[in-house]
Amino acid sequence: MRDVLAQVLRELGADRFRTRLSLLGVAVGIFSIVAALTLVDAVQESIREGFSAYGGDVLFVDREPLEPDLNEDGQFRWWAYAQRPAVSWREFRYLQERGAGEAFTSIAYVGYGASCVGVAGDWRLLVQQPLAAGRGFTERELQDALPVVVVGSKIESRKGVPIHCGDPLWIEGSRYEVIGIFDQAGFNTVSTVDVDQVRLIPTKGQQKEWLRSSILLSGADETKVRSLMRECRRLGPLQEDDFALNRLSFLLEEMNDIFRMVARLGWIVGIFALLVGGVGIANMLYVSVEERKPQIGICRALGARRQTIVRQFLAEAAILSLLGGIAGIAFIQINLLILGQFIDFLPMIVSAKALLSGILVSLTLGLVFGVSPARHAAQLQPVDLIKG
Repeated sequence: MRDVLAQVLRELGADRFRTRLSLLGVAVGIFSIVAALTLVDAVQESIREGFSAYGGDVLFVDREPLEPDLNEDGQFRWWAYAQRPAVSWREFRYLQERGAGEAFTSIAYVGYGASCVGVAGDWRLLVQQPLAAGRGFTERELQDALPVVVVGSKIESRKGVPIHCGDPLWIEGSRYEVIGIFDQAGFNTVSTVDVDQVRLIPTKGQQKEWLRSSILLSGADETKVRSLMRECRRLGPLQEDDFALNRLSFLLEEMNDIFRMVARLGWIVGIFALLVGGVGIANMLYVSVEERKPQIGICRALGARRQTIVRQFLAEAAILSLLGGIAGIAFIQINLLILGQFIDFLPMIVSAKALLSGILVSLTLGLVFGVSPARHAAQLQPVDLIKG
């Protein structure tokens, strides 16, 4: 093995341009493949954490579906939902009285770029982030819609300073008392609100200024909820639903398609680059065979078998390819360290799966493209080799 490594080092120094070009192709190929796998792993992990924190079984009763409803021209049929009635407080109470309603939210975006969310019932279905300070709503505060508010970690007072429990907070001209502050949540690919910028207030019904309202249900039977909603809205048997039942799991299905596309793109780009690197490694070995003919002939004359010559050249090809793969992986690590200084909402690390894939692809590439020159070296006659 020591002799093989020494020969590889000599190859690296013999023709630096040719060597660097070959290793660059391998490095770019491995970089593309491992980078695609790393990105997919990071986003998938973020979504899994989001579903774990938010609750993947939450059912939303909304006016519009999450799944795009496109016409023949590929345009979203927004006009089909514009005339639908918004989900109302009365319908929430109707579902709640029949054991199907657990929370009601009305969402509006007002003031300082933060979202103000009116909540009733089990408000924890909307935001499950733990509290860093203070407390949540009491049952009386929710029932009577008292002027109290639970805020995100980035909400500031009018003076631009961090807010504390007990401080007043003015929302659309009304004074609210801060009773709780959520722990910092950071980026979440699943949550429907920015928890760090949210302001939760109790509400007793949908108000005119709210932009959107929803009913949230946990572990609900969609068939039962649909039947109760149709009953509440007095829809006939032949009438279509004028509401939508949504689950965030739909987003996961859509993202999985994107993940597969990104992974395929990384593999396609990587394979083309690897082909360039592999051809370069094969050419390097063919040149090496021509330069080392006397050495190979002496080894054969002393009793070295053809399999020994083949294994030696295959080992050299594998090590050369592996060096290119390691360079590609190292380049990814450097880029991730740099990106980590600017992108903190989506931490990315090279997973063991991506690392192992890159190493295996590198070794396989070296072995595949090293077979032909290795067999060529082994099939040469000892006498001709020594004379050459």
